[in-house]
Amino acid sequence: MGNRETAYAMVERSPFFQTAGATAMSGLLRPSFTQLLPRRTVLFEQGEEPEFLHLLLEGSVGLETTGERGGRTVVEIFRAGEVFLAPAVMLRLPYLPSAVALTEIRVLMIPAQHFRESCQCSLDLSRATNELLCRHWRLMVDQVVDLKLNSVETRVSRFLARRVPEEAGAGCAYLPEPRAAIAARLGMTPETLSRTIAVLENKGKLRRGAKGPNVADRSALAEH
Repeated sequence: MGNRETAYAMVERSPFFQTAGATAMSGLLRPSFTQLLPRRTVLFEQGEEPEFLHLLLEGSVGLETTGERGGRTVVEIFRAGEVFLAPAVMLRLPYLPSAVALTEIRVLMIPAQHFRESCQCSLDLSRATNELLCRHWRLMVDQVVDLKLNSVETRVSRFLARRVPEEAGAGCAYLPEPRAAIAARLGMTPETLSRTIAVLENKGKLRRGAKGPNVADRSALAEH
């Protein structure tokens, strides 16, 4: 992970910053700090009380949860630019999942109390937080529908398509995370994930590469 770009430049690129604006984010950044953490670092555990709001600047983080009988799964994977988990911070409630670094990560740590107080004082920050919560609600509903109604092949196709920049329309679906984490997020085993990628390759939808599948047509794959 390179240091060529400043943390502030990374923050500026995030959708949350762009909605909140420079003035609101400047106030948030004053007591905040960044951390560079290795893969498998646990940022917080399921059931812990929030002390920080996290803005991921580089890398990938998996939200993992453990069931009553001890089973563990990945419920979501967040990538650079995403804020997590704002609901627990705003409601002062324990985290429902744990957060684990799936790659080396750089993360901005925003003190929870300062964030709540700033939302009360800044209309722009409050609006950005509302939009964030709405986006994550839509993400949750989309995931539930995906898992309940779509086939394994469709789930994998949509996931890979989202890893290709929309403006490019084609390119590498970069997959730096462990294959087991991606499979868990999609509700399948790693073996099923590998077989499904092979099926899509045989259909000409993609071509496997060292860093991830190379997608010829993002839109066609997303609509699979």
